[in-house]
Amino acid sequence: MRISAEEMAAGKLLPETVELAVNLIKANGYVLFEEVLPRAQVDNLYDRFVEILEPAMEKHQFNPEIGFHNGTNHVGLDLPFRLPFNDEAIIAHPFVTDVVDQILGDDCILNYFHTNTSVQGGKKPQDVHADTGSRYGDRCTVNLPIIKLVVNFPLVDVNENNGPMEIWPGGTHLHPDNWYGPNAFSKSKLAEHMQSIKVLMPAGSILIRDDRMWHRGTPNRSNQPRPNVALIYTSAANAPHIGSIQIPQETYDQLSDKAKRLLRNEKIGFPVVEPY
Repeated sequence: MRISAEEMAAGKLLPETVELAVNLIKANGYVLFEEVLPRAQVDNLYDRFVEILEPAMEKHQFNPEIGFHNGTNHVGLDLPFRLPFNDEAIIAHPFVTDVVDQILGDDCILNYFHTNTSVQGGKKPQDVHADTGSRYGDRCTVNLPIIKLVVNFPLVDVNENNGPMEIWPGGTHLHPDNWYGPNAFSKSKLAEHMQSIKVLMPAGSILIRDDRMWHRGTPNRSNQPRPNVALIYTSAANAPHIGSIQIPQETYDQLSDKAKRLLRNEKIGFPVVEPY
């Protein structure tokens, strides 16, 4: 979806845009708002992230030329809760919260502050997967309501060459609960015979998706990393009572009321944790 100039200027989605986005997520598993964040902000985020990524890869001996993580060259890192990563435009963007609140309730929780990066040199895609497991194991044979939404902010233009996320929309999030458990039939085998889409998007776009939608990372054949900021919002009833994001008290005190509410279950009063 392209957000109108009027909505961009106002910093608020029209009710009909929210309604469309909500129903796209419910019916198709995701919605994409193209090119929302200013390019200068995204470039700064990318530069600061690379300063984290490079020492983390060195520490863990991730060599793109040799390959790692089964040849996918895919890296997941928690973000430190400090600027520029914890900017309100990231943790509580009004376009995101307008949609998330409609689906999860306005008392939902932000409990995941992470990144997913396809590093150059990858030879293989990830296995097709959902970002969640079954809530009731093999016992539940009906589809359950959405309880988690993943929000991704790409920090570079995502194209066919630099490791775009591949998704299987239009129903993979609508299976019975037991389809997301360890005893379900192989998603990768099924996905070979199903239609998929590679999510190509400009830097600073916003992808909001049901965490049950099948997807995978693909190999990055460019010469630079392809990072996504990855946040997860969870309905209050299903959120952990004690979170994992460490936030200094003075940082928390300076947040907006909305951001404070989203992060109220996290580890407030703890020092920022470095991702490596």
